[in-house]
Amino acid sequence: MNGKKLIKSKLFKSVFKAVITVTALTMDYGLVADGMATHGYANSETMFATLSKLFYAIEAPTITTCLLLCLLAPFYLRLFDMETLSRRKLAGVWALAFLAAFSAVTGKLFYVYNDIWLLVRGTVQLLKGLIVFVGLFWLFSGLLQLMVLVHKSVCCRCGSNWRLTRLFDKKYSFAVIAVLLFLAWLPTIAAYYPAVFMGDSEDIIYMAYNYPSGIETTVLPLKEGCNITNHHPVIYTGYVSLILHAVRALGGSYNLGIFFCALIQCLFTLCVLTYSCIYCANSLGKKNPALAAVCFYALFPLFPKYAVMISKDTFFADLLLLWALLVHKAANADNVKKDIAALMITSGAVVLIRKNGVYVIVLTLALAAVLYKNVWKRWVLTLGVVVAVNGLYSGIVLPAAGIPDGSVREMLSVPFQQTARYVKYHANEVTQEQRLAIAGVLDYDSLGDNYAGSLSDPVKVTYNKAATGEALKAYFAAWFQMFTKHPEEYAAAFLNNYYGYVYPVVNDAGKLARTSVGSMANVNRDGYFDFSHCEDAFHAGLRDLLTFYDLLWMRIPVLNLLMTSALYVWVVLLTLFLVCIKRDKAAVLATVMYLVLIATVLVGPSNAINYERYVFPCIMGMPFLLVLIFSGIRQDVTLERSIKNV
Repeated sequence: MNGKKLIKSKLFKSVFKAVITVTALTMDYGLVADGMATHGYANSETMFATLSKLFYAIEAPTITTCLLLCLLAPFYLRLFDMETLSRRKLAGVWALAFLAAFSAVTGKLFYVYNDIWLLVRGTVQLLKGLIVFVGLFWLFSGLLQLMVLVHKSVCCRCGSNWRLTRLFDKKYSFAVIAVLLFLAWLPTIAAYYPAVFMGDSEDIIYMAYNYPSGIETTVLPLKEGCNITNHHPVIYTGYVSLILHAVRALGGSYNLGIFFCALIQCLFTLCVLTYSCIYCANSLGKKNPALAAVCFYALFPLFPKYAVMISKDTFFADLLLLWALLVHKAANADNVKKDIAALMITSGAVVLIRKNGVYVIVLTLALAAVLYKNVWKRWVLTLGVVVAVNGLYSGIVLPAAGIPDGSVREMLSVPFQQTARYVKYHANEVTQEQRLAIAGVLDYDSLGDNYAGSLSDPVKVTYNKAATGEALKAYFAAWFQMFTKHPEEYAAAFLNNYYGYVYPVVNDAGKLARTSVGSMANVNRDGYFDFSHCEDAFHAGLRDLLTFYDLLWMRIPVLNLLMTSALYVWVVLLTLFLVCIKRDKAAVLATVMYLVLIATVLVGPSNAINYERYVFPCIMGMPFLLVLIFSGIRQDVTLERSIKNV
């Protein structure tokens, strides 16, 4: 074989790709000191001395490099037998691979180096960035192509059900599964009696008694003496208020009252999760995955904590999963009126329990009307109900009760972060006119110091609640002027605030439990309440055991991937890709709902590296999404042969 043929051969290409990928995986993005790179060269200005920086950045033990090469070279060689994928599928694979490579590079630059522009500082850094990006792109592209083939192959094989899946055939299966989940969660429920508190719990409980919490100061009051706002959904605040007042009226303690709030919430969550498992087993015919879902819901440490956490996030996640199940069922409805009625009721509940719910539901229903043109009326009717409920509630009921809506600042995290970053790094370029425009909306003098790349709350807190429409118009005019001057800072501000949604960073599973103690103390600070966890030896020991259990999930390799928010975002993206391939319109609708949710999260205040609660609905919905991937697909003989070759 001559040199030209060798270069064109599959073996050479495979080894070359493997070498570049291993280099990308082991590359240190940081700058290499001139003294280290040029040591031993007579002339430090030569090309060879400069390129030495590139090779000094490759850091991996020899055995690790050899193992990676031995794995990746055969992998890439086999990928040449997978060219049966159509152009449309390959285009999707390449688009997702590009996003994955970009996310990996960007996330590492922020999380490890805190410098988004590190790989564009000089020729060597640019070469380093090119190698890293290309290597990761090839790797993700290959993995995604393999995923498509495995998806087809697995879906074409029915397989036998495990013996335990007979549980789903019983009349009492719902009760048994719910009881099993409750027993699995019981240690957490007992250890953190009366409930798990978090930062929002204080405001919700204070508003439940119309006590001033501080939230009311962020908006202009509509009625004197009303300390309630829709910053936290009034529906959830009313729920907490009703239970607390009822228990107190019957002679119970505050602890008992909030425990009943948490217990009812927990039971509702159990019912939704149980229904989802039974739906996957019986309606979709995937009993093995449904049984795996039961195990996941029972063992994953976040579920019981969220189930008894005083926050609207749990009910919101429950209702979104229920809505996804109902929209999937309604799309294939046998009993149309019953299914659409259930969908309408759930849609209204989603809109009332969290404000971004209206965008999730409306956009998904609009897509449903497009996909199902022959029955568009059912979707438009449901959409009309959602819009009517939202308009009536926000535009008439709340103002009539003297309850103001939440502050407009909650929707402006992205531009506020961009402005703060610009001021922090380019304050000398801000004109007097721009400064005055910003000062009409935010506290200009504190912006630079308050800027935190992964959290917008310190900047948002300086928002002027009396800012008029004209003030906001002037602010956005200044915002656009600064954007045209330094667009790279705006991009960096956005990526810094949200990279954790696509770059895996392990969340602290014990953070909720530790936060609960401080949040409970904050609720008690003014002497209105006396909430407390049990501090006896039994409860303290049980909490220590659960803390160790959390640690196992955070530290065991592979298992700790489940503790990253990014995993669940990627599950949504990959699910949408695969259900689009098999043109399953009902599955597309259910998945798009979660995708729209993620889009609303990307204008929220916090990076996913801080906590996972904004993607908790995706965590809860992951088993259902995975079942959608492997349901209702026809056999493809060509792809079946390809996967056997791999």
